[in-house]
Amino acid sequence: MARVLIVACGSYSENSYDCPADWKCMTAAAEKRGPFKDYDEVQVVGFLKCKCPGRALINNIAATKKRTDFEVVHLSNCMVKAVPLCKNHDLENLPKLIEEKVGVKCIAGTHDFA
Repeated sequence: MARVLIVACGSYSENSYDCPADWKCMTAAAEKRGPFKDYDEVQVVGFLKCKCPGRALINNIAATKKRTDFEVVHLSNCMVKAVPLCKNHDLENLPKLIEEKVGVKCIAGTHDFA
């Protein structure tokens, strides 16, 4: 079973910019849609929100890892596909940084909803 931590953009999820908080991410995981389709089973064990300017994001993920057992981080669509893109993170390199610093796989994206 894949134990997943979802990381979302706090600004988008709290202000509902084209996303009413977390329902798309959670539904995709429950229905094994989009980036979750290749898992046999999925258990979302946490939902973490990045807060601007995002300096603490990787440390917050690492602190969550110490308290919650998960094997993979999914960066939500509002983190990696929002328009305009986040100006505080290099989104091309963020998954790699998370993998290096936290020691878990990191996937960009959470759903295939429009």
